[in-house]
Amino acid sequence: MALSQRFAATLFPSGVVGSLPRPLMVKEILPDTPGPESATAARSPQMDAAVRYAIAVQELAGLDLVSDGEWRRHTYTHIIADIATGFTQDLRTEPARWGISITEKMEVAQPGLIAEEARFLVSATDRMTKVCVPSPYLLGVRLWEKEPSSRAYPTRDEFIDALVPILRAELIELQKTGVTVVQIDEPHLCVLVDPSYRNSFENAQYEMDLAAAKINEMLDGIDQVQTALHLCRRNWGRQGWGAEGGYEPIIETMKKIDVDQYVMEFSIPVAGDMAILRELPDDKLIGLGAVECRFEKIDTRDEIVRRVERALEHVDAHRLSINPDCGFSPGLDSTVSLEEPYQKLKNEAAASRHLRELYG
Repeated sequence: MALSQRFAATLFPSGVVGSLPRPLMVKEILPDTPGPESATAARSPQMDAAVRYAIAVQELAGLDLVSDGEWRRHTYTHIIADIATGFTQDLRTEPARWGISITEKMEVAQPGLIAEEARFLVSATDRMTKVCVPSPYLLGVRLWEKEPSSRAYPTRDEFIDALVPILRAELIELQKTGVTVVQIDEPHLCVLVDPSYRNSFENAQYEMDLAAAKINEMLDGIDQVQTALHLCRRNWGRQGWGAEGGYEPIIETMKKIDVDQYVMEFSIPVAGDMAILRELPDDKLIGLGAVECRFEKIDTRDEIVRRVERALEHVDAHRLSINPDCGFSPGLDSTVSLEEPYQKLKNEAAASRHLRELYG
């Protein structure tokens, strides 16, 4: 455990999961596909100025913990293609792809790229900070596909194994930056809560065990920064979510993953009963998804407070922080105005302050 003293001393800290919708100017700074050209553009003076704006939006909303909006990334997963070579644009819809696929052996071209993001973020704000890293299993599920990928990595598992040391090297550098929380994004473990998705695998337990084992390998020796695990049922914007069901099917797997905090979603009706929070170890923090991030409805301060108070029926106040269910824009394709998440985050921060008055 490497809990941030500042985080632990803040009752009901308010924050984000990661991403914010990108304005058109941010989208136009980045080239069409991730890679070396994108890595350069993402670190331009123009992007630095844009990221300062993303930070200011969160500060003015009143958040205790902020991110850079993930504005330097095409998506939260595709940062890997800025770090390493071997990825090719793949826009097929049959089978469904995620924009790129691994087609050649990876070679690290831009080591420490996520740490660069973190250093800028930390230097640009006096708030607590969060930077996100995709999990090896998530990248394996999304970016390996037999036809284009097997010549480089004969199996998906071999690709996942090759990702672990690359991502671990990023974490080693990240813990030197002063960032408050490093969050591992793992929605593909979470969608296994849905029986229809779980049953699509020959051995769903193998998938759960693989996801947990590879995250733990990546985190081995990372003990100088607070770590979190984000679990959601995918964010498909106005189309909603990609899986349904409570956390019960994956709760034992979650407990095997060596992180300090679980960042979970509970504002959507398909997320299940908050009583599952009782099953989590007492020494783990909980980032409570209490703010809707997919649809137009803006939760009021009191609606957010009521969700947190339902969680308080099951866990102590000092373990809870508040966040939206997911990032507001996991990729570039969101057309939502930044005004919408600003108002949602403003109400979240107000809820946090009110909860301190009630329970502090």
